[in-house]
Amino acid sequence: MKRAQIKELAQSIAVYGEVSDKDMKWILDNFSRNDLKMLIKLLSYEIKERKVIASYAGNINEADEKRINSLFPQKNVEFKRDDENLGAGLKLEYGDFVLDYSVSGIIKRILSSIRESL
Repeated sequence: MKRAQIKELAQSIAVYGEVSDKDMKWILDNFSRNDLKMLIKLLSYEIKERKVIASYAGNINEADEKRINSLFPQKNVEFKRDDENLGAGLKLEYGDFVLDYSVSGIIKRILSSIRESL
């Protein structure tokens, strides 16, 4: 199969979130090993691009959840409490981008700038 067709299939699977048994059987019967590798790679990329992970420390109220959801209207936002690694604040991960507004992230940036200036 051509890369464009496999990419379109990966996008479709990412949008609908599932594959029927009949479709999975067809994919396994008709795809070469390289096609399957490409499908998995593209599907992983598509899922990553459609998902935002919002890690926070402490509690987050419903208004803040709505505000974060409004920042990413076409993406699935997953809220995850992570008190141990963040200390306080919020960390947003989407695609290859990370916005770290946590106390630990701020401290790391301060220490990094101090090391660079020495």
